[in-house]
Amino acid sequence: MKPSIQKKGFTLIELLVVIAIIAILIGLLLPAVQKVREAASRMKCSNNLKQLGLAMHNYHGTFGMFPPGAYNYFDGYTPDSYDRRSWFMPILPYLEQEAIYNAYVLKMTNRTGGLSYDGFTYIATVLSGMMCPSDPVNPKTVTGGGRYAANTNQQGFHSNYVMCAANTSFNPGGGATGNPSSALLNGMFFPLSKNKLSGISDGTSNTIMGSELILTVDVGNDDTRGRIHNAMHCGPFFSTLYPPNTSQPDRENYCLNTNRAAPCTNTGTSTVASARSYHTGGVSAVLADASVRFVSNGVDLLTWNALGSRNGDEVNKDY
Repeated sequence: MKPSIQKKGFTLIELLVVIAIIAILIGLLLPAVQKVREAASRMKCSNNLKQLGLAMHNYHGTFGMFPPGAYNYFDGYTPDSYDRRSWFMPILPYLEQEAIYNAYVLKMTNRTGGLSYDGFTYIATVLSGMMCPSDPVNPKTVTGGGRYAANTNQQGFHSNYVMCAANTSFNPGGGATGNPSSALLNGMFFPLSKNKLSGISDGTSNTIMGSELILTVDVGNDDTRGRIHNAMHCGPFFSTLYPPNTSQPDRENYCLNTNRAAPCTNTGTSTVASARSYHTGGVSAVLADASVRFVSNGVDLLTWNALGSRNGDEVNKDY
């Protein structure tokens, strides 16, 4: 009689132990993977801001000044209510986007009164260098949640990168934004600005040029934050009035309070937008010398305020 052959295998308890060990290993691995992924996204974001800073300097080298922050007042209709371009359009050649720039020049040359962005050929063109990989809303190309018909008031691609207009609200008087005097805004970019490196008396390493914001999906209405093809209502700008990623809501003429990371109050008075990002602990910022720094959410508020002005002489003040 042949002896019986016992087949070796896992018992139920052994199988459960193996599954538990695998689950623990996966649980330990996932945070590490996410941490590496976020580090890569933050590095990409910093590089994007660096390229923007260099593009601004190349423009300055050609024209002797930085481009205007906007070609029209934030909420006024002077000097040309239909010209809604922002700082984004003039630097396109220095971002290797000559085709979009040339199309803009042609449109503005042949324009007969229509809005500068209305029906623009490249209005919804996605530019990876203008997006932060950490923002899940990207790419945002639809305005008003689709309530506008195609090419009718569609204001196109939105960016995570914005330029510093001031360390105050965008309408320091507290009333309607109206037609603020350029002298009231002390940042590097604002309506009709023509700032030069020589005018940054605080020093280029002590002045912020640009930073980040978080996009909000348009659902049933408009959220103008990050809107670079239409500078009306302050979309492509931020202020250092409040610290990065502040819990203080932004105040905009058109915004939606649907994104917990980017709270907002819909109003036309004391309008302001703060630097925000999904990076852990702070935001990336490009300074006036085109260097990029990571600024902590816990930065001293007086220091952050001072960085937002180009000529406040804060470095010589005793706080």
